[in-house]
Amino acid sequence: MNEKNQHGSIFKKLREERGYKLKDVAGDVISTRTLMRFEADETSISLAIFEKLLENCGLLYLDYLAYYYENSTKEIKKREYVNKYINLVQSGSISEVVNECKKELKKTDIYYSKRLEILYYMDIMGWKEDSVLFNENKRIISEKLELTNKLGWDEIYALSILISNGKKDEYSVEYIDRIIEDCLKNISSENNFIRFMGIAYCTLLHTALAFLSRNGYFELAEKRCKETLQLYSQNLFLISIESMYNTALGILAKVYLRQNKKEGVELASKAMKYYSILAEITDISYYKHVSDHVYKSFCEVNKTGIDIEF
Repeated sequence: MNEKNQHGSIFKKLREERGYKLKDVAGDVISTRTLMRFEADETSISLAIFEKLLENCGLLYLDYLAYYYENSTKEIKKREYVNKYINLVQSGSISEVVNECKKELKKTDIYYSKRLEILYYMDIMGWKEDSVLFNENKRIISEKLELTNKLGWDEIYALSILISNGKKDEYSVEYIDRIIEDCLKNISSENNFIRFMGIAYCTLLHTALAFLSRNGYFELAEKRCKETLQLYSQNLFLISIESMYNTALGILAKVYLRQNKKEGVELASKAMKYYSILAEITDISYYKHVSDHVYKSFCEVNKTGIDIEF
């Protein structure tokens, strides 16, 4: 907690909003005077003590992080910066976004987190044109990820982007399988924070499974897809479990369709029913677009000659 930030003052704001007095929160954890100094951002405290203070407020650390994100001046400025890019993308000013990202990548002191953001922006815009700067950014991120034993939220999504756009010769099957194994171990509904992180791991898991499928590693892909479906069926409290299950089912369907197996048609039809019902119930054009896109992707790999019905 020794970094110059607003943790103390933001904790004070949170405490007062919840109606807790200094002495009640301090309890037997720390002295009231020390808590006052912390809330004035004059001193730091250990993470263990901070977590106990949160417990005395009836909060989990994840609750505090969400509150900090909403109230920190640093985070507010960061959101303003992100919103600037989002507005440019929504207005169709793709070239402006690309130019802004290039300016950032040219800086000698660019932060790693900024590199991850730029990778994300280029992905959501579907930017495929070759660029020395963007390719170098991918290389730097990839090398960093390979040296990291425990990935953070943004890093998990970054790896998902890299693998989803990666070619067969860029990643060994052994490396992809290690990623799948790591994801399977980290997807759980044990508590709220782990369930939250599970969203990222599910995304990476699906990307890795799809990599195996489209590159012809059918036996391993089938095995891992079935393990994924079994894991999902045993963790019904995962966030968006029905969507996660259906995505994995769709990947397994493509594994079979690519091998001219009729089981693929049956699974694809089941998966399409989910997207079709979702689009019909919500009447949201986005889900109709997703449904059409998924159906087209099934048809492109369907070698059975049997129509997919739903």
